[in-house]
Amino acid sequence: MKTSPQRMRRRRFVTLLALGGGALVSSPLSRAASALTGPEPRTREGRRAPTAAVKKEIGTQEKALAEQLKTIRGYELPPGSPMAFAFRPLKSKRGTRR
Repeated sequence: MKTSPQRMRRRRFVTLLALGGGALVSSPLSRAASALTGPEPRTREGRRAPTAAVKKEIGTQEKALAEQLKTIRGYELPPGSPMAFAFRPLKSKRGTRR
């Protein structure tokens, strides 16, 4: 297949896009912007440190979980009460198509 001078092969186009993206990442402008903002705070494990909003949400969820567990554990079942559910596997229907 012969291509005209105006057309570019897809592989070449994608390669140029990737190279252009790499050039932007390593450009002096992007390095200057990252120097101004500074590095993100990290924990010892290398993860980002949680923000105040995330810490607050985690505390809220931990409190809600503690209340739910307290309710579940405090529920008294009478002796001899029936099971909540029982697992009974079904036999497979081999050879049938859906």
